[in-house]
Amino acid sequence: MAHTPLRLLLFFGIILVSKISIFAQSPQQTLRGQVIDAVVQKALPNANVLLEGTTLGTTTDDNGKFRFENLPVGRYRLRISFVGYDTLVVPEILLESGRETVLNLPLHIAYTTLSELSITAAPLEVESLNPSVRSISNETTLRFPGVFFDPARTASALPGVVNTNDQANFLSVRGNTPNANLWRLEGVDILNPNHTPNAGSQSDLPTFTGGGVNMLSTQMLGNAAFLTGDYAAGYGNALGGIFDMRLRTGNNEQREYTLQASLLGLDGALEGPIGKKGGASYLINGRYSTLGLLSNLGVDVGGEAIGFKDLAFNLVFPFAKGGKFTVFGMGGNSSNIFTGDRDSTKWEFDKDRQDIDFESSTQVLGGTLRLPVGKNGMWNTSFAYSGYQSTRIQTYFTGAGPTLGDQIRQYRRSIHSYFYSKPNPRQTLKWGIIYNTGEIIQPYTSTKFDFGHFEWELGLHYIHLLNVEKPSKGSISNFEPRINLAYRIADNKKLTLSFGAFSQRPILPTIANQPGAVALVKSQQSSIGLQIQTSPSTSLEFQAYYQKQTSVAILPYSFQMLSSNFVNERIPVLLSTSSVSEVLTTDGEARNYGLEINLRRYLEKGFYFLANSSIYHSEYRNNSSLYKQTFGNNDWRSSRFDGRYVFNVTAGKEWRKERKAGKVKLWGINGRVIALGNLPQTPIDVTLSEKNGITVPLATAITGNERSDPAFSLNSSTYYRLDTRLYFKWNKAGRNNTFALDIQNATNQENSGFFYYDHLQKQVLEKKQLGIIPILSYRVEF
Repeated sequence: MAHTPLRLLLFFGIILVSKISIFAQSPQQTLRGQVIDAVVQKALPNANVLLEGTTLGTTTDDNGKFRFENLPVGRYRLRISFVGYDTLVVPEILLESGRETVLNLPLHIAYTTLSELSITAAPLEVESLNPSVRSISNETTLRFPGVFFDPARTASALPGVVNTNDQANFLSVRGNTPNANLWRLEGVDILNPNHTPNAGSQSDLPTFTGGGVNMLSTQMLGNAAFLTGDYAAGYGNALGGIFDMRLRTGNNEQREYTLQASLLGLDGALEGPIGKKGGASYLINGRYSTLGLLSNLGVDVGGEAIGFKDLAFNLVFPFAKGGKFTVFGMGGNSSNIFTGDRDSTKWEFDKDRQDIDFESSTQVLGGTLRLPVGKNGMWNTSFAYSGYQSTRIQTYFTGAGPTLGDQIRQYRRSIHSYFYSKPNPRQTLKWGIIYNTGEIIQPYTSTKFDFGHFEWELGLHYIHLLNVEKPSKGSISNFEPRINLAYRIADNKKLTLSFGAFSQRPILPTIANQPGAVALVKSQQSSIGLQIQTSPSTSLEFQAYYQKQTSVAILPYSFQMLSSNFVNERIPVLLSTSSVSEVLTTDGEARNYGLEINLRRYLEKGFYFLANSSIYHSEYRNNSSLYKQTFGNNDWRSSRFDGRYVFNVTAGKEWRKERKAGKVKLWGINGRVIALGNLPQTPIDVTLSEKNGITVPLATAITGNERSDPAFSLNSSTYYRLDTRLYFKWNKAGRNNTFALDIQNATNQENSGFFYYDHLQKQVLEKKQLGIIPILSYRVEF
């Protein structure tokens, strides 16, 4: 195993040398793709395809396919139009000499002669009238600074999204806990697809929706959808964000290779056709990573040996009339090992006299089947098995404290099947069902009407928990009506309204996993938004939202916050020694409300930016009678994720040079500035922490004869961070190269992480977030 990276480098090196000898021409490449109906997924022949800013254009063939050959490498902007459909403009297309650019372009029907102009760098088959559906392209993840090639970290640049810790991709969306989020792959629910899921958590225990880095390499991902709220029917069991990841289809005409080496490790991909005819293809990617190189450079990673490896694949078999069958999978494991110093004179913190071993592994295996039904219908089915295992052992090798162990085993078998149809030119219909074996069943239906200036989408989603007893309070099922409305004020302005009911099965601690403890957390969400297309490349959005959650699970007389790996982290819960196995009640409620402003310019003439701000509140209250008796009130209070505001500005500039024939150079500089209000924390109970050998949050604050709830009353400093990315690209015939330097926290800002009780120093200490992290990388495609 130790020689695996060397063998991988040798393999790709041999292929690279052979490719270089074959090609000796000017850097040109092919841009091709297919134009399809977004609903029924069928080809659209005779669609017009134009390369804006050039005289080049073509029409699609009988299979909806188009092709531009021998194009000079560089940036392009594509315009696709077809009678009866909205015009689609795709900016930021990067054509490089080492790999063909192959696009799948879904067009949405224009129900009247008022065809709408849709501008997006990542066209989605998912259609929604709500601007809360955001798209993330593969190229964006490779370009944005400080994201470590992780699409989840890329999402933190979107409005309403906060990454709660530098070490991981724990995303708080509109003030919700990260465990209110949901992961999907190819349209089906899966377990947490992230390496080192304990990274950055205060307890060092694994979380269920985040981790150090996503298991899927950027090479594997196509255009992904990230939903921040007010989802259409067909999405359920989530209250925060939903990451709907889609896999990229491998090249079905020629074999291509990608190799990337960085301070994070090695990353290699291989893709090509399966057979000579039929259009089938494969895409395989493997990664081997260790942070040892960063440690050797003096970068502080906590003295831990962190590493991961993974393998993923996607096999695609298309057939007639838009049908398709795919098989996909991924598997990987990660480890985080800390070995204490045996020399007691060097101990500075309690951790220095401990050995901590954490290991995790995840597996996903699934497939999709898409079948045409009649002239205007398409049946889609996605299915997947996902498994997760982790083990953590914490030992005081001096015998100064207890040995702690934690083991988690999770398995999920999921299926999502739906039928999409167009019964008439103005309407689409969708019926579907989501089934997680032994957990949840969710049937749904939705319909969309378009009357030109006015569009509306109605949906009904139903969720029912399986294999649980009905709780004394709350419910295990919920009918969830949803409506999205859009009114086109002018050609470049649109007003949106959304209302809906949502719910989620909470992730509960082991001590509460007993009959009567499980009930759905319910939410009512609404929003109003305004979208303005100020120019062909620039848009401005405003959106105000309100969310109210009820039936939030709490222990009736607890005021201590649960660990970050539980969905109800926002509600303080008392883990009292006299009632540690108490059955949960559903007396908690929460609310989030805020305003988001988003200004975006797609990359045009070498310049782009994404600037947004979110002003918001995230609050809760405990309605249990015991809480009221203890504190005399149950006022609304800040939750753990009540940062109040977040400002993001991401921008970049690109320069193109071609000083001599056969070689094209591209320089780029990107930067991102983040300013985030403090995320409240709970003070530490020094006495109980010392007595119990673990950090214990303060349950009750006593001033004179009065008691008060101290939960989330401790404010830290405002969070600031500057990330930068410098890159240099050069294209030669047959291959393209990228050399980049990514720097997270370029100013080495000391941002607050969390507070904990150190049993060696016998005092409360503050754990800082990551300092400066430089990532040097080299990438070649051929």
